[in-house]
Amino acid sequence: MSSLFPTSRWSVLVASMLLELCGGSVYITNLYLAALRPRLFPGAADGEALMEYLVFASNLGNWVPLAGFLYDARRGGPRTVVFAGAALTLLGYGGLWLCSAFDVHANFAVLWLLWFLWGHGSGYFDCAAIATCSANFRESRGLVLGLTKSFYGLSGSLLTQ
Repeated sequence: MSSLFPTSRWSVLVASMLLELCGGSVYITNLYLAALRPRLFPGAADGEALMEYLVFASNLGNWVPLAGFLYDARRGGPRTVVFAGAALTLLGYGGLWLCSAFDVHANFAVLWLLWFLWGHGSGYFDCAAIATCSANFRESRGLVLGLTKSFYGLSGSLLTQ
C-alpha cells in the first residue's frame, strides 16, 4: 500500500521535532503578557490576576488528555491528531490575535476558551510527536523521546530569537 506522502522514520523524527517546536509556543506567553494585558483588560484593576487565569487555561488545555483517543488507529492516527491540533491552535491563537490586534473586546469566558483551545492544540502536537517517535524507534526510545521533548521545552528560547 503506497502513501501519498512517503515517509521514513527519520523524516517523521524531524517532523516531530518541528511539531514540538510549534506546540511549545505556550511557553513564551511571558514575552507578551505585559503588552497584552492593557489590550485585553483596559483599565481593569485586577488585570494581572485575569491574565494568570488565562495562562492557567492554556496550561489546563495542554494537560487535558483527549488527543490520545484520536491517535488510536481505529479513530484516525497521527495525521488526524496533527490536523486536529492545528485546527484547535489556529482557532485559539487566531481568536486571541483578533482580540488583541483589532481591539475586539471579548468577555472573559470567550478569552478563557480561546486560551484553552490554544493550549489544547499544543497538547495534540505533543501527543502525535511522542507517540509516533516512540513507536518508530523502539530500540532507542529513550534517546529519541528525550531529543523530541527537548524541542518542546526549547521552543520558548528558539521562538524568542
